[in-house]
Amino acid sequence: MRFSTSGSFPRFDYSLLVEALPALREEWAALTFGSDGAVINPLRREPRDELRLVEGRHRAPGARYEVLMRTPVTQADPDQEQALQRELLGGPDIDWDEYGRRLAEITRPTGEITESITRFTLRQDDSRSLAVTVADPTEHWSVDVEMVHARMPRIVVAGRADATAMLMAQDAPRWLARRVGGEATGTATVDLAMFEQRAGGTVGEAAGRVKLLRGSGSATVTPTPTTWDVAASAELTGKGLGRLALRLFRKRLQRSFDTAAAAYWANVPTSAETWEKERHRVEEVVAAEGGLATVIHRALWDPAYLEAITVKYDLE
Repeated sequence: MRFSTSGSFPRFDYSLLVEALPALREEWAALTFGSDGAVINPLRREPRDELRLVEGRHRAPGARYEVLMRTPVTQADPDQEQALQRELLGGPDIDWDEYGRRLAEITRPTGEITESITRFTLRQDDSRSLAVTVADPTEHWSVDVEMVHARMPRIVVAGRADATAMLMAQDAPRWLARRVGGEATGTATVDLAMFEQRAGGTVGEAAGRVKLLRGSGSATVTPTPTTWDVAASAELTGKGLGRLALRLFRKRLQRSFDTAAAAYWANVPTSAETWEKERHRVEEVVAAEGGLATVIHRALWDPAYLEAITVKYDLE
């Protein structure tokens, strides 16, 4: 089964992104850690437990870190959620954006906080690239990420997951998890430099598989004086029950993809106009606050800073 789409992005000024990358690398390089491994807030000289160095020396190959995420628990009213699913998920055309918006309207915080830990191991950190392996504590999945440094970097990702274990962890029946699970693998490459090349080229490509399905795709960009013309395609194949499922749902999948792609490209001009307005406003704030590196530094280490400048500059 093949999907394809194409369209144009108006060219925009991405110098803020270019400037932010070295500033973020400098923040990473300057991190210090206490005797218990907790990162030290450079503004207050106090430890923060959201990031810990648990083994090795910072920035040395083999160093292991843990990131603690605290997430407020939210829950939708069960009766309203079921009614919403019957209304929006039962037909041939599923508007996932509308479903997400409506679901958010009926979702409320419970007052509880969940904590989760993600581990990452440093493989390389030098002038050429930054490479890490990210994994969850259960080792159900891991992702190798490498960012090759450049004015516009190239990002290479390779991941694996024990789909059987992940399905069983979500209370899926054991027989179903074994039948459709297995080992899932995937790779992806994004080369942002293609946006700066006169002739353009392949800006992204990806491939992945699980037991019953395989997929691959790529996107190319062709620069013009006023636009970036993008063409993307993907192919999805199956075996056994996967092949049967694709046959049964082929029309629905194609219709949903075409509808979503058309809506996306139709919204590009509005998004581009909004981005330009926001970019100009951010540039004004950055200049007034002493430069992008200063804003990034304070935003990372002072939780109240972003709220303060939002009020100060009347940002939305």
